[in-house]
Amino acid sequence: MSPPSIEELSSGRMGDLLALALGLGSTAIGLALARLHPIFFPAATTAAIYPLYLADLRSGRNWRAAGHVLLWALSSSATMIALTALLGEQIGPLVLHGESYRREMFEWIRTGAGPEGDPRLFLVPKLREIAVFSALSLASAGLLGLFLGSFLLNYMNYYVGCLVIHAQPGRLWVPLVFGWPIYAIIRVVGYVNLGVVLSIPLLRLLKQTDLSLREVRGQLALALACIALDFALKATVANAVYWPILSRAVRVP
Repeated sequence: MSPPSIEELSSGRMGDLLALALGLGSTAIGLALARLHPIFFPAATTAAIYPLYLADLRSGRNWRAAGHVLLWALSSSATMIALTALLGEQIGPLVLHGESYRREMFEWIRTGAGPEGDPRLFLVPKLREIAVFSALSLASAGLLGLFLGSFLLNYMNYYVGCLVIHAQPGRLWVPLVFGWPIYAIIRVVGYVNLGVVLSIPLLRLLKQTDLSLREVRGQLALALACIALDFALKATVANAVYWPILSRAVRVP
């Protein structure tokens, strides 16, 4: 009996379990490989999920492609946060942009000032990030978009792990619940679905999928709605809700 194909593995419950396993395993392996060079961390996590993602799109399962990436991201996030909490902040040099992002966010927690909740400071960089993500996804059938997403996930999860390390006694639950703000979670959902939509033109050109942009209009609408909601919430609740909670629960060095 021949082993099941990736298309067969990607269907049903098996595909969901595989996505979770890939997130856990590739994050642990990627962090180890980052000792050679930090670029290997997002490269490893991207290489792990892309075959499953591609198999879904080849089979016309655009929503499952997004679902599998979100499960992979969830598993990768939990793994990276746990590894950071266990291994300590010294793994920061292994995470691209990890230390600079941690310093930026800890300064925000300390003072309430910074781009996290200020549209004047975050709007242009975020629009630029979306433009780069869109161009990369369109040009590579999603591969480079996933790579950028892995890069963004890794430093965010390193920061959340550092919040866990510096939680006040009895307040460990706060960074676990509030470290990933709701608007950032919504952003991930938006980016993932946008990446799926933008993967389709090149795959159609290469005759790798029968999906058309007309068929994924609902997914594009969801992506754009999530991105708009991210902007709105980031501008309103970051300083009003998340900053007071985190500043009371985390000892910023």
